Order: sequence, then structure tokens, then C-alpha cells
Amino acid sequence: MYEPILRIDSLAKSYGFHQIFTNVSFLLKVGEKVGLVGPNGIGKSTLLKILAGLETADDGAIIPLQEPVLCQYVPQMPGSSSSSPWDILNEEQQRLGVLAQGTPAEAISRFGFTEKEAHLATSCLSGGQKTRLALAKAWLSRPDLLLLDEPTNHLDIDALEWLEEFVLGYPGSVLVVSHDRVFLDNVVTRVMELGKEGTTEYQGNYTDYREAKAKAFASQMAQYESEQKRIHQLEMAIDQQMRRFEKSHQEAGQHDFYRSKAKKLAKTAKAHITRLEAMKETSVAKPRKEKSISFQGFESLDSGRRLVLAKNLTKNYAKTLFRDAHFSILRGDKIALVGPNGSGKTTLLRMILEREDPSQGELWVSPSASIGYLDQGMEELDVDSTVLEEVLETLDNRTPDAITTVRTFLAKLLFRPDDLGKSIGVLSVGEKKRVAMAKLLLSSFNLLLLDEPTNHLDLPSRETLEHALITYDGTLVLVSHDRYLLRNVCDKVIALGDGRVVTYTGGFAEYEARSSRQKAASKGMSSGDLSSEERLLLETRLAKLGAELGTMPKDDPVYQELEKEFLETARRLRF
Repeated sequence: MYEPILRIDSLAKSYGFHQIFTNVSFLLKVGEKVGLVGPNGIGKSTLLKILAGLETADDGAIIPLQEPVLCQYVPQMPGSSSSSPWDILNEEQQRLGVLAQGTPAEAISRFGFTEKEAHLATSCLSGGQKTRLALAKAWLSRPDLLLLDEPTNHLDIDALEWLEEFVLGYPGSVLVVSHDRVFLDNVVTRVMELGKEGTTEYQGNYTDYREAKAKAFASQMAQYESEQKRIHQLEMAIDQQMRRFEKSHQEAGQHDFYRSKAKKLAKTAKAHITRLEAMKETSVAKPRKEKSISFQGFESLDSGRRLVLAKNLTKNYAKTLFRDAHFSILRGDKIALVGPNGSGKTTLLRMILEREDPSQGELWVSPSASIGYLDQGMEELDVDSTVLEEVLETLDNRTPDAITTVRTFLAKLLFRPDDLGKSIGVLSVGEKKRVAMAKLLLSSFNLLLLDEPTNHLDLPSRETLEHALITYDGTLVLVSHDRYLLRNVCDKVIALGDGRVVTYTGGFAEYEARSSRQKAASKGMSSGDLSSEERLLLETRLAKLGAELGTMPKDDPVYQELEKEFLETARRLRF
């Protein structure tokens, strides 16, 4: 059984007159992995920062149940500077002093930095590398509670799997905010949903949470409908009794029997009215469905059978992204375009759009292909246009009915009426994504190229977008690290990596299975030749080298030699 480590009691937070959340109470236990979910803007990041001591709550208390409780916060978007990972980790070790639980050299190796990357300025690192650096910095102190704010952002599929292993193997407690459903399924054993009035807890992983919510909603709706039926029946009975009372009262005149009968009817009606008021006072409120994106009329234009054909396709920049690629995109295909960051996925989309030229080979795009493109940077949006003006550009005729259709559609995308006059330039990234999506889905295309469509969308919106793409009858090429989305939507995979392009016709599940087998075989070949005695010797040597590097100044002539040996030893052990 997990022992409790931290109790959160009635936390509340406001910014000015805007209440973010109130009455947030829960218990965290030693070693457990907990997911924190909720719609965008509900205050998940704010809550993590309060727990980390980076912000203060307006009310409530954070009560350590073991002393001391060290918390470390890893933000969504780690900053950049001219400092290198080596510099940052050395500074953190010096700050921690005797509290440091590891060395910078060990952290560099564990978190997958090459010797060259370790000495780059952080401004030159990718988003995924910055996230790994922030994790490495937090790992040095081995916090009792690790607070992860969207750690899956910017990570490719291999890096996501690495992060899952890290979180599962972390000895302390982890509270993680994430919109990656597979990640939450694989690592958490409890889900807390944050709302304005507090948190609701669900045992199990993300799938268990969604199933429990669906059952709770169905139960509440059944109870609500049953109570409303009884209320309606009582209202009809009261109405009937009042009509009978009025009739009896009129007929009674001075006749004592009929006057008495009328009084009894009035008394019965009054008792029923009192009962009705009590029922209305205590009845269950109608459960509200989560706000989410809803698409209707999502249909494509007709097209020929073959939309895209690549022969001997090669693309070079400073390095070769891929060479001699052969693949086709057929009408009705729903293709996952996957590969490590930097492998050329977005470049390939731009080549299909004829915005990039092949270095060699052919890329034929059918004249019948009507292509809609959703890019990561939303570069197609005019920052000076309003939300309504930008989306109205998709219309051929701006009739009153068509404009009403656009307004209604934007409301489904969670835009309020007063949002429609905002300029694109002042919107958040998530709001811009919703505008770009509205433009795409209100147009008619037979081939959609979607580059990370779920980025910056909350969980309910991701699920509804997923349903829309499943029911879409056109052709999709989908670049995403959202494995849940890829599993449920795509029936074919085009994988980029190591300069090659490989097609998997069995869908994303087949791709995952083959990748797992290849990784297992690779690990077996690389480390299977180590005996238990050799592994023990290497582990002992690694610990000794780490201790020496931790106490040695970097300008010591021996430092670089020991550092090189440390990294090589760690690689042999697959640290």
C-alpha cells in the first residue's frame, strides 16, 4: 500500500475577479503516478505551480505528511539560453550541494544527450531535447514529488516510449498533466479531473477514467429523467386537482357538503404543491455533456483512385532526409506519416503541396486531388483578420444563411460570440488551431494533410476530432505523435527514418508491433554479449567514474578523459 506524502486541502485561486478554481482537495501517496486532466484554461498548470511553490493560493493549505517533501516542476515550455546542458546541470549540482543525488555526467548519459549536444547552447536544442534537459535537472535532486506539465509535447514516438519508461521507473511520486491518452493509459494508476469547483478522482488509467465518466453520466441522466417524469406526473395531478377544486368551488354555493369537498380538494392540491416544490428543490440537476468540438457534414469531393505516387523520391538539404522512396496514396487511405523529429515528415507534406521540389526522383500528384492542409504553425492565417472574417473566406457566397452556418460552426468549436471580432494575432495557439481547423472543415477537399492536428487541444476535443476523422470519407495523411489517434484512425503507415521510407499496410498497430520487435532484437544484439560478471564490473566502474567527475573541476586535464570513458561505459550498459 502507498503511504500518504502530501495532503491538499481546499485550495482556491483567482486572478482579479476571475475564479480559476476553488475547493481543490486530494491526497498524494508515495511512489504513485497520477494524471491531472481537465479542459484548457481550467488551471492545471497553475495548480502544479502552486504545489511547486512557484505561485501562491488564495485559500487552502498544502500539508506535508512526511518531512521534508521536495517538489520539482517541469514546465510545458522549458526556456532557452546561451548556456549548455553541461553548464545548467553543473550549476544545479552546485546549488543542491550535498542534496544532489547524481552527477551532471550521469544525468547527461541517462537522458540521452550525445557529447556534442551536451555542449550546445539550449537555444539550439529541439523542444524534445529541452524537455529532456528539464527532466535531467529535476532528476539531480531526486524529488519526492515530480510535477510534469505536458511533458509529451515536442516528443516523437520513440521519445514518448522513453518517457513512459522513465516515469514508470521513477521511485518518487509523479503528478502529470498530459493530453496524450496512450501515455496516461500506460503510466498512471489514478486520474484526477480538475474543475472550477474542485477535483473528482477516478481509479485506474485514462481509459478507465473515460469509461467511469460515461457510466456516471448515463446513471445521472437516468436518475434525472426518472425524477423529471415524476415531477411532470405530479404537475399534471396538481393541475387536474386545481381544475376540479375550481369547478367544485363554483358549484358549492352555500351547500355545506360541496363546500367541504372543495376544501378537501384544495388541501390535497396544496399538499401536492408542497411535495412538488420539495422534489424540485432536491432533484438531480440535468447532467451537462463536456464541451467539445462537433463536426457535421464533413464530406469530401470525389477523386480518382490514385492521388499521389512517388518513385525513387529523394530529398537532400545539408543531409539526406530520405532516398529512393516508393509509395502511393490511394483514394480512401487514412495514412499515419511517422518518424523521429527531423526525419522529413513536414517536408514530405510540403512536397505533396508542391511547395518543395524533389532532389531526385518523381512525385506525381493527381490533377483531381483537392488538397486541404493544416500546418503546425498556422501560417495560412492572416493575423490582421478577425476570427469571423478569416473563416468566411472559405465561402463562395456570403449569404445570410451561410454566415449563420459559419457562426454556428464556430460556436461548436468553442468560440463565444464576443470572440468572433478578435483579431487572429491576439489569439492563443490553441485558438488559432481551432480557426485553422474551422477553415479546413468548412471547405470541400478529397485529400487532407494534417500536421499535428491535436496539438493544443484538450482531451474531449481530441476525442471528437478523432471521431470526425474516423467518419470522414476522403483521404487523410496524418502527421501526429498522438498514438491513440493514429491507432483508431489510420489503416496504413508510411514511416520515415534512417534515410528510408517504409510502408506498413496493416495500420499503426502493425507498425508498433514491428518496431517493438526490431528494438528488442537491437537491444539483444548490443547487450546480450555481456555476462552478469561483466555487467557488474561495468556498473561498479560507472558509479566510480560518476563520483570522480562530480568532485573534479572541469578544467582538470583528466576530466575530459574520464568523461569520455563514463559516456562509453553508460552506452555499453544501455543506461
